[in-house]
Amino acid sequence: MAIVAWLVASPAFAGGVMHNAFGIPRAEDGRGVKVGERSTFHAGFALGLGVDTNVYSNARTEDKVASSFLWPSTWIGIGNREIRDGLLMTPAERSGRWFDYNISLLGGFRQYLSRQADVRSVPRFSIGTQVRLAILPGRKFSIHLDEDFFRGASAGNYQALGSVLNFNRIDHRGQLTMILRPGGGRLSFAVGYRSQYLHFENDNLFKSNRIMNGFYHETKWRFLPRSSIVLNYTMDYTYYVDCCSNPGTGRNEDNYAHRLLAGYRGQLAQKVALEAMAGWGGGFYRTDPNGPSFNSFIGRAAVNYFPTLRSLIHVALYRNYQDSLFGNYYVDNGGTLAVGHQFRWRMIGHLGFNVAARKIAGLPVIGVEIDNVASYTGPGAGQYQRKTAIVGVDAKLEQPLGKVFALSLGYNLVADTRPFYVEYQQQNNSGDNQVDNLSYFRHLVTLVLAVRI
Repeated sequence: MAIVAWLVASPAFAGGVMHNAFGIPRAEDGRGVKVGERSTFHAGFALGLGVDTNVYSNARTEDKVASSFLWPSTWIGIGNREIRDGLLMTPAERSGRWFDYNISLLGGFRQYLSRQADVRSVPRFSIGTQVRLAILPGRKFSIHLDEDFFRGASAGNYQALGSVLNFNRIDHRGQLTMILRPGGGRLSFAVGYRSQYLHFENDNLFKSNRIMNGFYHETKWRFLPRSSIVLNYTMDYTYYVDCCSNPGTGRNEDNYAHRLLAGYRGQLAQKVALEAMAGWGGGFYRTDPNGPSFNSFIGRAAVNYFPTLRSLIHVALYRNYQDSLFGNYYVDNGGTLAVGHQFRWRMIGHLGFNVAARKIAGLPVIGVEIDNVASYTGPGAGQYQRKTAIVGVDAKLEQPLGKVFALSLGYNLVADTRPFYVEYQQQNNSGDNQVDNLSYFRHLVTLVLAVRI
């Protein structure tokens, strides 16, 4: 279906699924309620009010639909350690605890307030959970479990079809890791099993349902208390389960992905932390006779600078590749800049900017791998590629009001900046071939009123 083409432009598939992968509004946790000696319970309710300038992520001005929305949400969580950037903040040193953990649940109900009935019928309900568990933390042998599971509601890219065609999906990403620390603990070896599952509730998108099983390994030598040399290797096998008569054959895009990285991770100075990793990536599409496969350099360099105890400046450059739902894979060469600060009156401010040059390789070959496409038009189309630039901006101000209440104002920009056209042989209501323009700009402004503990 034409709707699958939208997925290659969606930044939601660029990284792991976290609590706000579907944009559910929430506020920072309050002080919480003590449960036992070390655990803290948090809960909250938020009411989001805002404007979405491009509900269906359309490129052409005449097709854009803007709407205000109402978005209530609620969350609960309990743990004895906080989570930052998806990681459980458990120390590397041995402690007297048997386990560290953080478990949370977040749900939301987005209702567009447009006068148009098909806009109001856009899917509404999203819910997800995040689990982080470390058993025997910091000891010679420990086990870590990381799990993110989400059911998310997303609009399609055709207004006239309302809620019939949409991107509602179930997304699971998890990892079970075992860590061995021989001797004094400066040297550690980690091995783990990785798993991902993506399922679209819309039957028209069954060709994109997939399962990933993978292997994880990391060797780390801590030569200073806060500095380590790291060697990281992952191997992932992804296959598409619902396309063809033989499960596992998928869309000729089943693949093996290897990533080998080595470098430094740690604190360079009192106010500076550095991660510098470089290596090789290989994505092999052995059942795709038309190719291509990925075989090239990948890496990441990130610096965190803390001017004060309440401020952070983050700068990162990266090159990575991921399996693509339309085509074989995409490569991102990009950078991130983010700043955060907590003011004396307890207001929290955040501003982030990300831009990436993206190449999507191995688009389905017309007449060989796909029958209902008439043509591609845009940068790289002649080589069955798509070239574009992905831009994202994230800004937020949050002000606690006493111990329980909080008020925040947020702005998000998501943009796929270079036009690319996919023309389909199936006709629209006017008798012309259906055309998808995959570029778009989307702005969201959200005011959140929250009660939290």
